[in-house]
Amino acid sequence: MKERASIIVSLFILVTLVLGTWWAADYSQRAVEIDPPSRITHEPDTWAKKIVLLRTDEKGFVIHRLEGDLMEHFPDDKSYELISPRAFALKPENPLTVATSRMAVIYDEGNRIIMRGDAVILRLGDAERQPLNFRSDELTLLVKEDLSYTDLPAIATSGRSRMSGVGMRFNNATQQLDVFKSTDVDIAPKDQAAESPSKALMPKP
Repeated sequence: MKERASIIVSLFILVTLVLGTWWAADYSQRAVEIDPPSRITHEPDTWAKKIVLLRTDEKGFVIHRLEGDLMEHFPDDKSYELISPRAFALKPENPLTVATSRMAVIYDEGNRIIMRGDAVILRLGDAERQPLNFRSDELTLLVKEDLSYTDLPAIATSGRSRMSGVGMRFNNATQQLDVFKSTDVDIAPKDQAAESPSKALMPKP
């Protein structure tokens, strides 16, 4: 009888220990968060100073060049922010084009660049065309397409001619500037006599 009572007491103690251990483990898991999900915030993880990025064609010639004073990478949207950017379009078949601004955000592995703050695109002149200056508070460059555009108020000047409007699109390959909501056009008489500059500053129908 005593042996049976000892066995029952031992089993009771064993069950109590098992239940107590299970409760303690369950409480610990609920009280302490294990491997909490990582927070994704818009914070830089890498940076570089005085950067120069080059893009070449299939023959190895440089066709685009991007410079800046400071570049930071943001892993949440895979973007780069560039301070004092300077972008050069160097395709031999087109006039040299230079874009500058206070800062820029780079997306799609450098194929889309948003220039912000005093954004200016300057297409140098050649034997047939006068220089073209295209400026706005924000300009988007589509590098592969050789296009630049804005939906904001913008001003374009070529020679002594000037056009202001809301929404402009410049195709560097065709040298065509389209203005979607023209508010003011001033074509100088000298530029009217030259066909190419006047076409560059004609609003889109």
